[in-house]
Amino acid sequence: MRSSLRIIWLLQKEEPLAFWGGLILAFIPAIAGIALMAVSGYFITATALAGLSAGAIVYSTSAASNSIRLYAFMRIFGRYVERVITHDATFRFLANLRSGVFRGLVAREGNGTSSQRSATALSRVVSDVDQLDGLFLRLVVPLSSATIITGLTLVILWDYSPMASIALGAVQAAGLTVLARSGGHRQKAQARKLNTARDALRVRVSDLVRGRRDLSVFGGLEQQRLSALKAVNQLDEVQEQNELTEMRNQAVISTMSQVMVAVTFLFAAYSYQQGQMELQHIALFAFVALALPELLISLANSAGSWSKMSGAADRVRSLLTSGQDSEALQSARSGSEAPVFEAGKDALSLKDIRFAYTPKAAAILEGVDLALPTGSRTVIIGPSGAGKSTLAAIVARLQTPQNGSVQIGGVELNCLAEDKLRAALTVVGQRTQIFHSTIAENLRIAREDASDADLWEALSHAGLKELVESRQEKLETRLGEGGLGLSGGEGRRLALARAYLRDPEIWVADELTEGLDHATADTVLASFRAMTRGKTVLMVSHRASELECADRVLVLEDGKLTEVTLPLSDEIKDRLRDD
Repeated sequence: MRSSLRIIWLLQKEEPLAFWGGLILAFIPAIAGIALMAVSGYFITATALAGLSAGAIVYSTSAASNSIRLYAFMRIFGRYVERVITHDATFRFLANLRSGVFRGLVAREGNGTSSQRSATALSRVVSDVDQLDGLFLRLVVPLSSATIITGLTLVILWDYSPMASIALGAVQAAGLTVLARSGGHRQKAQARKLNTARDALRVRVSDLVRGRRDLSVFGGLEQQRLSALKAVNQLDEVQEQNELTEMRNQAVISTMSQVMVAVTFLFAAYSYQQGQMELQHIALFAFVALALPELLISLANSAGSWSKMSGAADRVRSLLTSGQDSEALQSARSGSEAPVFEAGKDALSLKDIRFAYTPKAAAILEGVDLALPTGSRTVIIGPSGAGKSTLAAIVARLQTPQNGSVQIGGVELNCLAEDKLRAALTVVGQRTQIFHSTIAENLRIAREDASDADLWEALSHAGLKELVESRQEKLETRLGEGGLGLSGGEGRRLALARAYLRDPEIWVADELTEGLDHATADTVLASFRAMTRGKTVLMVSHRASELECADRVLVLEDGKLTEVTLPLSDEIKDRLRDD
């Protein structure tokens, strides 16, 4: 509940006018609906009594008919305006909320605390954020309307018959209680089962689609298909239980509405017998008793989603909390100065860096010091798992050390604005993300305003110009998912072209030629060296060829950095790959 209230408070804080304006406007169609039923009942009864009295009672239908038309118009127009305002505010809020959620997801991934598969985590996050549109539209708005309008109606009817008013209030309160219980622990557990079943289906279908070739080759296709079908059946069972719960809620509310009419009619009739009200007011009470449960029906239709929204709010709030530090930091960085790279001064400086993936885990970096003068080329080598890639990630602010200081151009990394950091430093490595888009759009990720001439220049420096020119659509050539249409080396060089467009002062290369054959690796290295001439370079490597032209070589082992003399000894060379 706290998480749900927190999300609602954030919406109210970001969209106060639309939030409160939407609530107020939501009262108009609800009040108009009840007034329409009440006036209609009164009109029908008064007209009938006037007819039965053979002229003894004179009743003007003009005022009543005008009121009915007015309330009908208010109901239709008020509902339309309320939907426009509340939905617009909700969608704008969700758009902003996604930024915070994805920031938290990135922070959690960066800290190594996420155990979900990326596809599952992304699908869950998208589903959770979409689910939260119901907090305002299907919870706050109808619940506020039901509570306030019921209270106002009972106060007005109290003057006619206190007993009938109490009966209406008691039955309405009972309905709210039933709906509140529908979001209890049992329903939350059911919602968790639903999420688990959906995740299982996504994972198994994803494995079936992505691994269909190997499954076919090794005879596991049928087994995986049956596993996916089993997940479908489990999801169907959980969804059926949820639908039964929702139908049960609606049946209870419908039954209570009938009970409300009967009880109200009895008390109103008793009040008439005691001379406390006129005969036509009995119909007024009966029709109001018919209209009030409509407020609960809108709640009943979404009551089955309350537990889902509550669970989604818990997970979203957790992600928002994970991303709060980086968000607050980003706000603090907005006025930071750009780093200055002067010859002879350190472009990059690390002091007493300590890093461990979890508080209980052993530190993989302990007391690391490193200084890279402007224009220098430094290569870090070491055994697999020593923490070389982690060190590169810390420099790029993709990981946060538990202790120590990182400075870029004399500015603390934690005080450097995001845009200024990314303009000063870029990372290229073995994991190259090529998007399902055109070559031009893949390049303009680095610089949105880059002209076609800029793109061709970057491709030329990366050694890809001739390849792209040979394609029929050239820069508009569409690449498949994961860079389908390019070889591994071509994808690596496209990443270099993207980095070149940023023209950073500091280049961090993490296993740049890993997984490439000797000839392709030499081509990629040649492009990299040409691009980084005169720049500050930090390379993480296992290959002897990547150490050429290095000013310094450092060995990372047992959490410490040790500089080795050049030329390299045979002992150090034996640790490297000849290819």
